[in-house]
Order: sequence, then C-alpha cells, then structure tokens
Amino acid sequence: MGSTSSLHPFHLGGLGGQLSQHQTNGLSLLGTFDSPVLPSFLTDNPTPNGYPWSTLNPSTNYYNDYPNTGVIRRYDFSISRGTIAPDGYELGVILVNGQFPGPTIEANWGDTIQVTVSNDIENEGLAIHWHGFQQKTTPWEDGVPGITQCPIPPGKKFTYQFVAELYGTTWYHSHYSAQYSAGLFGPIVIYGPREKKNYDIDIGPILLNDWYHQEYFDLVEAVMKPGSPGFVFSDSNLINGKMNFNCSSVSPGDNTPCTSNAGVSKFHFKRGKTYRLRLINAGAEGLQRFSIDGHSMTVIANDFVPVEPYETKVVTLGIGQRSDILVKAKGDLDSYWMRSNISSKCSLSRAPDALAAIYYDHADQNKEPESEPWDIPDPGTCANDDLSLTKPIMKLSLPYADLTMDLEVNSFKNESDVTLWSLGNETTHSKSNGM
Repeated sequence: MGSTSSLHPFHLGGLGGQLSQHQTNGLSLLGTFDSPVLPSFLTDNPTPNGYPWSTLNPSTNYYNDYPNTGVIRRYDFSISRGTIAPDGYELGVILVNGQFPGPTIEANWGDTIQVTVSNDIENEGLAIHWHGFQQKTTPWEDGVPGITQCPIPPGKKFTYQFVAELYGTTWYHSHYSAQYSAGLFGPIVIYGPREKKNYDIDIGPILLNDWYHQEYFDLVEAVMKPGSPGFVFSDSNLINGKMNFNCSSVSPGDNTPCTSNAGVSKFHFKRGKTYRLRLINAGAEGLQRFSIDGHSMTVIANDFVPVEPYETKVVTLGIGQRSDILVKAKGDLDSYWMRSNISSKCSLSRAPDALAAIYYDHADQNKEPESEPWDIPDPGTCANDDLSLTKPIMKLSLPYADLTMDLEVNSFKNESDVTLWSLGNETTHSKSNGM
C-alpha cells in the first residue's frame, strides 16, 4: 500500500489474451509486438544538411523560427461506430479507420499536416482538435466546434490543414461533446532535432487513459442532470487501449459480454539498449502515475518542450499532458510490469491500476512478470514534477506583461441544480458542441 500501485491490479494467470487484437482494439497494432518502432525522422523528403530541418537545432527558438519543408503529410480518417472490448467488457465505441486508439500521425518539424475527416457516424456531428499546435496562421483549423468551426455533419467530410510549428509528442481527439471518452483519439509524433543520439530505439506512443463502461452520451447526461454531483467514476484504466477487467465486479443484472483475461499490452526490450517512450495521458478525468518496475526513467521532454534530462521513477501526467522518457534495459529479470495508476487522491476510478508487460530477449511471452512496484507514495499534490527539475533546453527570458489578469476556475450549481464550471465568473455554452 502507498506505492505507485495501491493494489496488485487484477489479472488472471497467463497473458496470452482470451480475446483477439481485433476484438479488443479493432485494426490497431498498438500494444502488440507487431507495432512498428519509429524512425529518427521521415526521409521521403528533402534533407538539407542531412536533416529535414537543415541547420536548426534544439536551441532554436521554435516559437519564432521553424523550417518550411514544403512537404504535405496527407491522412484520411473515417470516423465510425464499432463494438470492441478493450478491457474485456464489450462496448460501443468510436473508431478512427477501424482502430482504437486511432492511427499515428507522423510528420517532420516544419511539414504541413493535412487530414481529411469523414463523419461516418449517424445522427451526430464531430470535430477533431490537434492538441498543442499553436495554429498561429490557421486558427480556424483548431477543431473546436462553436468556437472555430461548425461540427462536421453526418455523411460529410472536412479537411484540416496546419503546420507542424513545434516538435515532439502530442495527440488528436474529438472536441465534440464527450466523444473522445468513447475512443476518438490517437497519437501524433513530430520528428525534430535532438542534442545527441541518446537512445537506440523509439518504441513510439504509449497512451494512458481512463475507460468507462457507458456510452459517452450517458456519461454526459449523468454529469449534467439536476442534482448530479458533476462527476462520474471510470470503470477501468488502459495502456495503449488494453487491460484486463475483473468481470465478476460488474453490477448485478448487467448481461454485457465480458471476458476477464482479455489481454494486456506487451513490449519487447533488448538488454543493454536504451528506449524512447512517448507517454500521453489521453484520459477524460484521471491523473496518471506511470512507472516501470525495476527501471528508472529519464525525462527528456514535457509536452512540446525538450528539457534538460532528469531521472525519476514515477512520471505524473494530467489530462492531455505528454512526457518523452528514456529507459535503459538493464534489468536482471526476464520480464517486468509497466504500470499506470490513476491517482486515488486526485481522480475517480473504480479500477485505477493498469498493467502492460515488458519482455526481454528469450523471455516466455505468455508468462506473467513477477516484478514488484516501486514503493513511492502518491503525494496527493495532483501536480507534475517541481519546476526546478523541468528546465527547458531552449531558454527564453519572460517578456514584460502589459496586462495581468487573475482568472479563477470554479464550479457551482445553477438554479436548475446543474453543476457548471466558470472561468473568470463566465460560463460558455455552445449549441454546436452537442452539449
């Protein structure tokens, strides 16, 4: 108790997985040994001075100066409904090209990203937000219905186009109602410069998200109805869209098909190699605490900001946050647990602990790891690492503020006994956002 894992998360003997990848995640390969590793950068493009970004480097002020590669990265997304069981509990979800999580968007720093989105969902709109992009010259591409666009109607298409002005790890997600809690999200990787070749293999995105066993519109109704406390508990926690749920814990009378040993995500480590992992909290509510048994982690970037490397055993991620970490494969065991735990002091979950398995060479990949979690209590601060640790590589002096404003975030009950939120005593409603 009090460690990075408050319990041994639920799992049954053997990790072969009772459900196929198609049953748990559709056409996605994330969380399987078939998931491809990532390159240092994309090479089907000009590489002046050996790199797509030419002589720009980690010390370049990327807020003012970024390459113009002239390359357009084109993607087509079909957004549709489907039925899968990411943790074994069968559920109607929203898929991107038949995948949960959605496909990875890849581009080089300075490329233009073009995504044509087809709304193949009946009876509801959608819009996709490209998290973390500044959209300096393309604010209408931000994907927020009621603010920058109208929702994409059912049966229609919309093409987003914007520049990768920053580099690193991020993600995309629906900004229409609560659709992304139903699975409409996926990773984005923008390749950029690094100080030195400080890792051997880029494993790619590792998405962490709380998971709900209700349709998203039922969640919205539960939160917004009069008398509601304004929150709901998640039912599970996933790593790259997978986890084992204890089906014996479902409510009496719930006859939804459920398989307790659906299967967890798996990764391969070669002893002596250093791996880059791109962590993303793609959840709706849960604060995640990520760790790997027996391994320290070196943080090299937070969100789109490369930082001076620092070592930690737990990475804390709020909603939407990303951290790029390096892990040296130097464990003595043949296999280890990867863990992500929703903070019980800061978030609401009935099953907060997620597992994935890491296997070294020649390990039995159907055997459960026997490693133990780090004994690091949750501080309950609901915050990231101290700013004294997270020092940007590209340092900027703070400009003089022409105007300073203090804006408070509050929740309150309106006259209909509905819980609402305000920013600076203002509450915004949009009829274009399905709320």
